[in-house]
Amino acid sequence: MRTARLPGLLWPLWRGLVNAPRARGGRTRGRIALFGALGVGFMIASYLGAGWLFEAFLQAEFLAELLIQRTVGIVLLFFTGLLVFSSTVTAFSTLFAADDLPLLMVAPVSTGRLYLARLVETWLQSSWMMLVFALPMMAACGPVLAAPWWYYAALPVLLVPLTLICAAAGTVVALALARIFPARRLQEAVIVLALLGFVGVYVAFRLAEPERFLDPDGFGDLMALIAGLRSEGPPLGPSDWTVAVMFGLLRRAPEELVWPALTLATAAPAAAALGTWLARAVWLRGFQLGLEGRRQGGLLRDRARVSPSPLRALVRRDVTLFFRTTSQWTQLLLIAILVAVYVFNFKHFGDLQREGILGPTGLFFTNVALGGLIVTTIAVRFLYPTVSLEGQAYWAIQAAPITARDLLRAKVRFGLWPLLALGLGLVTASNLLADLSAPLFVASLVLISLVAYGLTGLGVGLGALSPRFDLDNPARIAGGMGGVVFMLLGLVYLLAVTAAVVWPVQVLRAGVLHGFWPSARGMALAIALLVLALALTWVCHHLPLRLGARALERGE
Repeated sequence: MRTARLPGLLWPLWRGLVNAPRARGGRTRGRIALFGALGVGFMIASYLGAGWLFEAFLQAEFLAELLIQRTVGIVLLFFTGLLVFSSTVTAFSTLFAADDLPLLMVAPVSTGRLYLARLVETWLQSSWMMLVFALPMMAACGPVLAAPWWYYAALPVLLVPLTLICAAAGTVVALALARIFPARRLQEAVIVLALLGFVGVYVAFRLAEPERFLDPDGFGDLMALIAGLRSEGPPLGPSDWTVAVMFGLLRRAPEELVWPALTLATAAPAAAALGTWLARAVWLRGFQLGLEGRRQGGLLRDRARVSPSPLRALVRRDVTLFFRTTSQWTQLLLIAILVAVYVFNFKHFGDLQREGILGPTGLFFTNVALGGLIVTTIAVRFLYPTVSLEGQAYWAIQAAPITARDLLRAKVRFGLWPLLALGLGLVTASNLLADLSAPLFVASLVLISLVAYGLTGLGVGLGALSPRFDLDNPARIAGGMGGVVFMLLGLVYLLAVTAAVVWPVQVLRAGVLHGFWPSARGMALAIALLVLALALTWVCHHLPLRLGARALERGE
């Protein structure tokens, strides 16, 4: 039987790209136009920023070209590593998790041709970052170094072999690892390591304080740093070959770019050939190993234990399901990233306080408002979908001797303590960075606790008012109209309870720090506002839960 050729294997990919904008009519076209405009805007901003930096390098006179070359080399090396990693993650999907692979693996298709088709698909999915991030920076070298017109035409062609080498390297890594470990579990582990790596890189980036290089005194340090990175050896990697060809074109020196260009042009097909050879040897076995590993457990193993009450049994079941579902517990790493970004940037608000722009009370409310906004965002993602995630198994809850209120109380107990710990951790870390006084420190902890308590009941209750048992993706559930309504109501509650405690917090700070207490009328107003904040929190927590329980009991 005649095997399929490479163009035939690529035809479904091409038709999918062509038909994608027609799948949902105008919405898809509008989305493509929106994100396309954002991408073009980002490329323009990158081009202007890189051009500004390279123009500033001209102050170094004879070192200017070296500084530009080293900057481009560092950035290209970074994006090359990032592209290899992205291609590795993408290759796990294209080579082992695609829906049509079970059919193609038993079809009369050559393994080598199928691998090349998947290599092209991996290349298309992962190589766009080079065009968006690296291409504007490379083009910004042209006006500064007086490049000829054909330099700009050669840049996209120059990126093709570089990105193809990275894509082939990513598929080779995926094939080699999947031969030893199940591909699906390995992909999850790689994503986890990527998120942890991002946190580490961001923390290191913030500790380096790159904004100091924008000062006139610090800019000289930046040029000295880049000049010190000069390498005397020959180009050894694809990013070095690309930079050598670039500056050979800029200098109009064909003798400098011949060998790097030949090396780059021959390395791309050589990498594809290496991947083809490895795919023929290990791909089928790796695919079989991935099928065998599909039913393995998640982060926690199942343990049969008897719970003393149905409520605790429901909470334990939700915890087990959460950590068993990889797409759920890995989101905790995204929360860690969000917390790291928030905490490392909050110190700038402390600088505003030290400069007299923002007072201690203003810093207090800024901290609580931003921390409450993060808590609200987390509640939308994790608490609002909890009832809907019961799915078709909700009939078991209805058949069991468990009321709808018991179910919602279990959901509240499941989500309250993690949300409370997140809010307290955020506020504590930011308070320590901002060096707030003890009264404001304690008041912020109390206020964020009230916010977490109110948002927990609001999220679970609204999720029960309009459950989506037909969806099993929590992101789609949270992105629906109900999730938007919860987000808006949560922000309204956050603003209302924060506004209610403005006067009580000012009274507490003035009394503890300065010994000044207001009159009886002022104290009565402060107490009344505190009672109002507590009442708002009680209503926000309990009223949605009662309405949600009634809706579930009525089957609405």
